[in-house]
Amino acid sequence: MITSVKEKFWNLIKHQGGMALPAVIALFAVGSLMIVPSINYVATNINAGSLAEEEFKGILAADAGVEDALWKIKNEPPDQESLPYEYQITDVNGLSVDVTIDNIDQLAGVPLDEGGGHVDWVTVNATATWDAGIWSYELAIYNDQPSVKHIVKILIDLPSGLEYVSGSTSGNITTDDPDPIIGSPATGIILIWGWEGEDRPVIDKFETKYHCFELNGPENIEGVEGHGFLLIDRSDVGSVWIGDIVPYSITAQAKDASAAVVGEIRAGVWGGGGALEVSCWQVIH
Repeated sequence: MITSVKEKFWNLIKHQGGMALPAVIALFAVGSLMIVPSINYVATNINAGSLAEEEFKGILAADAGVEDALWKIKNEPPDQESLPYEYQITDVNGLSVDVTIDNIDQLAGVPLDEGGGHVDWVTVNATATWDAGIWSYELAIYNDQPSVKHIVKILIDLPSGLEYVSGSTSGNITTDDPDPIIGSPATGIILIWGWEGEDRPVIDKFETKYHCFELNGPENIEGVEGHGFLLIDRSDVGSVWIGDIVPYSITAQAKDASAAVVGEIRAGVWGGGGALEVSCWQVIH
């Protein structure tokens, strides 16, 4: 006949006398102390694993939303006047994704000015040529209106691998070096020239002015013309982009069935004319 655990317990007390009782009780007490935390530990790991899987699915869904927005900016860019452009993608990993494509209000701390819709009054074209390890960069700025324009800022965002050559700024706008220079050749640099009051360079009616400088860098770098803008002080002009490339911000939020955000990614991108370049990408949630 098989002896039950309860019978064994009492037989142990009976044979060992009263002295065994404290030891047995202590043994059971220690066992209970070990079992409860172990169960809690296992439960915590199961919960953490489930949470991590949910967050991972949310990030993947948000990433899909950003990728969709990038395709739209490159192939079917929304009109600047219609921004922000908002839409939803359904059933991505069982989640919905809210996507917003919008303008940005500043670059490298420099506020943008949408002006009065007459950015076409000033045309800015960039060219860059390489020779013996040096890129020669030129901005040609044309005022096609019978009124004077003043330049407040010039900002140029350049790809990695390039370094500004000190003292190389020339042309009929300024010979001063950019101040500040933001970033590094390893990650890309932003060059900023700025003026205030009576020091602002003037572009006379129907006049073209040139802004030139040099960069150290290898020949195989793409996109040396960079991106950027001129800030013109007339309220009906505002920020004039270099070429057809303009900056956008993208926000993608993945949501579950209860509309709770389970993943969010924000990105900054230059796009236009079939071109596309991601400048930043940040997982928010």
